Amino acid sequence: MKTPTLPLVTAAAIGLASTGASAADPGEHFIIHQLDHPPEGAAAMVRSHAEAEDDWLFLAEFGLAGGSVIALKICYPAIGPDVVAAGMHTMAMMPCGHLAFYEEDGQSTLSMLDMSFMTTLDPHPRLENAAATARPAFAEMLSEVLGVD
Repeated sequence: MKTPTLPLVTAAAIGLASTGASAADPGEHFIIHQLDHPPEGAAAMVRSHAEAEDDWLFLAEFGLAGGSVIALKICYPAIGPDVVAAGMHTMAMMPCGHLAFYEEDGQSTLSMLDMSFMTTLDPHPRLENAAATARPAFAEMLSEVLGVD
């Protein structure tokens, strides 16, 4: 089985975290939540939800940083038409959320790219619409599944 290739933005974020830059302000493109569940349990809950719900598409789960990080890629297909309308070159971003579950200083944590990363890479109005649609969908799903605000 072929290992999924990480999008450049996610790979860069992981590279920054491994260099110690994680102690800095994560910036506007990251959503960080402290969790009440261990990383493995939280990732399993999100994966199960994405697999069970028609509004979501589970694509991948893999370990990073020697297994200390569980990465998930789940998509919200409802914004697919906006991504396509912005140009085929934007399909590399897909309408997906890139999530990392890990422990930091003994605290279970979720880090996710905010969907606004798409408009930073390409400021097309349809990508702005996609981000504005996906952001509350991801927030609602994470609140429902993990109890985060």
